[in-house]
Amino acid sequence: MTDPTVAHVVIDALRRSNIDQLFCIPGVQNDDFFNALVDAPDIRPIVARHEQGAAYMAMGAAQVTGKPAACCVVPGPGMLNASAALTSAYWGYARVLAVIGQIATHQQGRHFGALHDLPDQTAILKQLTKHTAVVHAPDQARVQIQQAIDAVHSGLPRPVSIEVPVDVWGQPCDATIDAPAVTMPVADPTQIEQAAALIASAERPLFIVGSGAYGAAESVTALAALTQAAVTTRRMGHGVMRTDHPLFVPITCAHELWADADVVVGIGSRLEWPLGTWGYDDRLSLIQINVDADEVDRHGITTVGLHADADATCRALIDAIGPIQRADRSGELAQLRASFADRTAHLEPQRSFCAAIRDVLPDDAAIVEDVTQIGFAAHLFYDHRAPRTFLSSGAAGTLGAGAAVAIGASAATDRPVIGVIGDGGFLFTATELASAVQHNIPCNLVVFNNNAYGNVRRIQRERFGEDRTIASALVNPDFSTFADSFGVKYWHADSPETLRPALGASIDHDGPCLIEVSVDAMPNPWPFLRLPANRGVNAAS
Repeated sequence: MTDPTVAHVVIDALRRSNIDQLFCIPGVQNDDFFNALVDAPDIRPIVARHEQGAAYMAMGAAQVTGKPAACCVVPGPGMLNASAALTSAYWGYARVLAVIGQIATHQQGRHFGALHDLPDQTAILKQLTKHTAVVHAPDQARVQIQQAIDAVHSGLPRPVSIEVPVDVWGQPCDATIDAPAVTMPVADPTQIEQAAALIASAERPLFIVGSGAYGAAESVTALAALTQAAVTTRRMGHGVMRTDHPLFVPITCAHELWADADVVVGIGSRLEWPLGTWGYDDRLSLIQINVDADEVDRHGITTVGLHADADATCRALIDAIGPIQRADRSGELAQLRASFADRTAHLEPQRSFCAAIRDVLPDDAAIVEDVTQIGFAAHLFYDHRAPRTFLSSGAAGTLGAGAAVAIGASAATDRPVIGVIGDGGFLFTATELASAVQHNIPCNLVVFNNNAYGNVRRIQRERFGEDRTIASALVNPDFSTFADSFGVKYWHADSPETLRPALGASIDHDGPCLIEVSVDAMPNPWPFLRLPANRGVNAAS
């Protein structure tokens, strides 16, 4: 092995973070880094076919495990290609460590037009990450890199970037990186007592959980059972409470409960739709539990804000509340769910496709949601049974991420992973099947094909008229031939009944798989997701 350089320090940081895979595309500004990676056989490079694919794969790996995952790309266009994935990881709350090259130190900010030049790459990364480290010189390497890995492991799960210029990678550096110093905010005991008193006195409590509660499934469920609180989630918290639990309700039912809820507890959730659309008034006491200090009182109406980890806080609340007697709400909530089922019975074939997928998958299998019809329906109808089994880009709403995210998630876990993708989004990252084949990653991509951007086309018809559709019809390749050209196993289905055996065979196959499901236009689920104001002040106005 050669004498240690800055490149070796970054590799050691990956090792200290227990990162053993690097989703990447090499390039000239990072040559010294990849040369050093040759001497690190414990870190497996997974070569992508596009920088967005590399970063999406890291996002999927981070989301499915809850642990940091890493990608590496060149500066300029490489970083910009990865930027959609970084913003998806930002809003999908994924601990992605993005290692990004830079042009030479003396060229930065001088507009020489050097290869891969950007006027201010770091300024862009500051908008896509929660912490941005730049190693301008070897004597800065230890501090900058240590801070970066501490940040990616701590607090709010969001991307962190490390930039290293081409002339710095290979410079001698004997710095030592320590194991990450993991920190989490802790709730103030006085505020715990205040929140506990509010919850204990509530008559109609409602919990809304998000991805910040993924590590708190047991304590959230116990706290809800103790206080007989209804529990719901919109998008990022699926599986924190099993959807077959008597206290769980879909978001549509939670909207009905919202109008009269006296105490609402947001647990690792931004509450963006309830507070931003449904409205609020002075009869509502709001408790926010979040590791993001900005979310504790973003709307300026929080009664008690707990800047803290969800699991530790829920356990502290259980202790503070102590034994209490509450009327059983299971009957009330069962009636709400039954009414919801009746009102949404027409949403076929979405309901039946969700049921077919659930029938085949084990409880711990993960679904990756692309922006597609069955993905939307899964928020309402899929039976979520465990945390980190529904992976989403969250508020980013990123069309086309699904294939690459599913491949990355599959590379990071032995649990089955399927991507639920529309034909419109599939071709954004479908070429990453080449990476899946090259590295024998057993992903399962389920592509629902209606030869259109189906959601766009339906909206155009509903808003403007049947003859006012534009730029929403698609001409697709033969997906069977497409899959075969990569060496990917292919199945075709055209109904929930034919999807079941195809999906079962796909999961049993040891390698990348593609299932094409031919579908027609589907009915609109959005009236059951985007719900109007039903209380007090409409915060959206």
